[in-house]
Amino acid sequence: MDDRGQFFATIFQYYTGIAEGKISRELLMGLCDKVTDYYFEQYGRFFCKYPKSTKRYASFQLKDLDHPQTFEMIVAFFKEKLNEDYRVSAMQMLQMNDEQLRAFEQNRVDFYNMF
Repeated sequence: MDDRGQFFATIFQYYTGIAEGKISRELLMGLCDKVTDYYFEQYGRFFCKYPKSTKRYASFQLKDLDHPQTFEMIVAFFKEKLNEDYRVSAMQMLQMNDEQLRAFEQNRVDFYNMF
């Protein structure tokens, strides 16, 4: 399985392209650390738990970033770091407009209220 540094490099390169210089390097590094920690732990568990799928979990796949859990992580990260100003950065990194981000956040609230 790839090491954490390889996961981080892949994720950082991907999000650097999306950020288009509109997110500070410090924030981008923090976000990528958070996302890397999550996926490195997930892949490690799945690599051991599903021995027939070790090839799938040997290297990070960018398609895994297109997941509601990742979107939620990104929104939470920017809320924590930027407070009320989180929306602009979250929209940039999620490639959403204001309406789409509001809908995502409302869907998340609705989902958690089901329990």
